[in-house]
Parts: sequence; C-alpha cells; structure tokens
Amino acid sequence: MCGIFGAVSLDEEFNQKNFEKFVELTDLVSYRGPDAADYKSFNSHNKSIDRNSFNIFLGHRRLSIIDLSSEGNQPLFCDDCWIIFNGEIFNYIELREELKSKNHIFNTQTDTEVIIKIYKEYGEDGFNKLNGMWAFALYDVKNEKVILSRDRFSIKPLFLYQHSNKYFFASEIKQLLPLLSKIELQTDHFRIFLQQGLLDFDNYTLFKNIYRIPPKTNLIIDLKSKTTVEKKYWDYSDQKIEGSDDEIFLKFRELFVDSVKIRLRSDVQVGSLLSGGLDSSSITFVALQFSGQLLQTFSVISNQKKFSEEKFIDIFTRNFKVSNKKILLDSDKLKDNLDKVIEHQDEPFNYFIPVAHFNLIKALNENSDIIVILNGQGGDETLMGYLRFYFFYW
Repeated sequence: MCGIFGAVSLDEEFNQKNFEKFVELTDLVSYRGPDAADYKSFNSHNKSIDRNSFNIFLGHRRLSIIDLSSEGNQPLFCDDCWIIFNGEIFNYIELREELKSKNHIFNTQTDTEVIIKIYKEYGEDGFNKLNGMWAFALYDVKNEKVILSRDRFSIKPLFLYQHSNKYFFASEIKQLLPLLSKIELQTDHFRIFLQQGLLDFDNYTLFKNIYRIPPKTNLIIDLKSKTTVEKKYWDYSDQKIEGSDDEIFLKFRELFVDSVKIRLRSDVQVGSLLSGGLDSSSITFVALQFSGQLLQTFSVISNQKKFSEEKFIDIFTRNFKVSNKKILLDSDKLKDNLDKVIEHQDEPFNYFIPVAHFNLIKALNENSDIIVILNGQGGDETLMGYLRFYFFYW
C-alpha cells in the first residue's frame, strides 16, 4: 500500500505556495507509505522541473514491497515518463522478460518501471496486460499528457476532484477535502446508503464533486489540446463462460491457484491470515504448496467461544504442521478504535467488518514484523457466500 497525490492544471500555473500545500496533502496519508517520500512539480511547456511555476504535481509515499532499494522510490522516471503508483503488478517478471525480448533495458528491479515500459511499447491499451491491483498517474513528457489508470475491479482507490480546468487526484478522500470551497453531502447517494446500505455502486462518493476514477479505465488528460477522455482498457461483459461444470470447476481451481502463487512474489516476508473459514484456509493451503513451512500464519480468536473458529484453525495447523500465531481480540474493546476507523474510511459504513479488520491488522502489526498479508477478504462477494449477494446477481 502506497499513497499518491497529484494535480494538473490546463490553464493558469501553480506556484510555490501550491507546491507546499500539495506536499502537505501527500503527507496526509504518510501511514500508507512510511518508507520513502518524494514530490515533483513540472512545467510541461518548457519541459522543466519547477516549484515556482508548474502545471503538474506528483507526490508519493512509499511502502517498499518490490526492490527495496532507493532505485524504487517514486516519482520514478524512465523513457521520458514519470509515474506515481500505488499497488502491485503481480506478473511483472513475465512482462519484463517479454519487454527485454523487444530490446527494452531496465534500470531497476521494480514492477513500477514495467508499467512505463508497457506504456512505451503498447500505449494505454497495454495496461490490459497488467495482472495486479493499481492506481497510478503517468506523465508522458514528450507527448504532454497525464494518464490516470485504475485496476480492473477497483481494488486500489483513486479519487478525483475537478475544478476550473484543474484536476486533483488522490488515494484518499481526505486529501481532496481541503481543496473544496465548501464541503457538501451528495444527498441522493446518502439517501440510498440510508435506505439500502449501498456504497461504491457507481463513481460518486458521498461528497459532492469528489468522484472515483472508474475501474478498468484510463483517464487521459491531454495538456496540448486541453481535453480529457475516459477510455476502458478492458471489458468482460461480453465474455461467455463455456464448458461443462467439471471443466469450469477445473478452470476456477487453476485460476485460484495461480492467483495465490503469483501474490507470493515479494522482497519482504509474506504471511497469511487463517480465520478457520473456507476462504482463508483455501488460500493458506495453496500458499503452503509454494512457500513450504516458511509461511507464517496468524489467527485472531475471540474471547466469546460461541463466535470463535479456533477449533477449525487448530485442525488446519495440526494437519499441515504450519506455524501459527494466535492473537486474542477482546470484542468488548473493539469499539475503542471506532473513531480511528471512521477517520480512515472517510465515508460511513453499514457493518462492523471494517472495525474488526482494523483491530485485526493493528494487532498483527504490534505482534509481528510481517509487511504483506494474504487474506480471504472479498471471497463472499464473488462466490456468493451470503444470501444478500444472490439478489444482486439476479
């Protein structure tokens, strides 16, 4: 997880005071990227880096996962392009080999540099080749355009505020709020939230004038023509699923195993959450096949036995002889961090999972040195683990 902030002006230029403000807004989410920080401001008209007169700002807070050296710090530059990137490209090794065969030369071991090389070889449509989760801004110096891109299923957040031919984008809503002349509620969407508990069903947020960059989409800001266009790089709506039930099950298994395997790529230690449920148990089982007994697993158990899945955790760890550390969460104290969870969420939530998840990760951070963790979050939505998901499917 990293944090990004950026600004683009198609008319009047920003100044030194704006630069200082943008640095503050980048650092507002320093907890997303504690390992490194940098800020660059560009004047696209004379191709210079300038803090006093500029029309593009890129700020980055880094959490180091791939290539821990300073070579991986951002904004990163190569091939006349700058980039700030939050996320991970899981198939970067295969893509790097493909690009090397096309005579591309790499200066780092990062997945970040791979994004730029893909863009140089295939253009914006090349982002369809990326297997990962991402939100990034790429500044093409030569062609004078800024491209904002978001992954296929909106795993990584990217918010946008547009005002008077100026575009501001960020990892979190709170980074954009200080730029608004007035903070107003998006009343129609708030009403839907109160009536149905729905959020994230379109590109609006609950704050008027702050939007989400759509998933599987590039927003291309052309500095020469002063125009913007949204362009999808991928669409699955017309792809049919064919084959017998057995063939589909085997294909699902193949994709599932590959998705776990490829997420084990990391230059820091990877662990796995083991709740005792089917999602996390399946993920942990597959991860063990590729990382062996080196994989550390962590389990959160409740002091209320009727809610505890500890017996299933014990069955798993005993059968597969895997290292496991149990962390006890006192359910009576979960609400102690409620204010902190609300602060991080930026928008309201209608169930207790974010509170429990926050406390889980907080306890994990205090009891281990693990940086990357695998978990089963999201499995119920795709596999219809609860009845409410059937209604949306129908």
